[in-house]
Amino acid sequence: MSEVYLLDFGASRGFDKSFTDAYIEVIKAAADQDRDRVLLKSREMRFLTGFETKSMERAHVDAVMILGEAFSSSAPFDFGAQSTTERIHRLIPTMLHQRLTPPPEETYSLHRKMGGAFLICAKLRAKIQCKDMFQSTYRDYWGPV
Repeated sequence: MSEVYLLDFGASRGFDKSFTDAYIEVIKAAADQDRDRVLLKSREMRFLTGFETKSMERAHVDAVMILGEAFSSSAPFDFGAQSTTERIHRLIPTMLHQRLTPPPEETYSLHRKMGGAFLICAKLRAKIQCKDMFQSTYRDYWGPV
């Protein structure tokens, strides 16, 4: 019997609390399907400058909303049947040509990690109830109010 071990060297990278505080709010806005808040929080994080074209803003928010779909539905998210990759790929040309500022540096490693987790779930055709998991993580992150 063969065994596969996954090593995640990216897990050793830390992030400033100010970054994670803001980033979790972008994800929460997407999970809540709040496009206006995604845009606001994306500007606060400097994903966007505030001077982008409407088509660039729309492409950015669309991409965040697509990635947030797993966290917005009470039903288990079917990673094997999703079309996330294709829909994101359609937005890339707009984001490449109209972006006025690079994304925050921390997002490169974080997005690679999230993309890898998403792809392994798709490969395994996993069906995961992500909304409750995210909501619990969100509550734990901020602690008792």
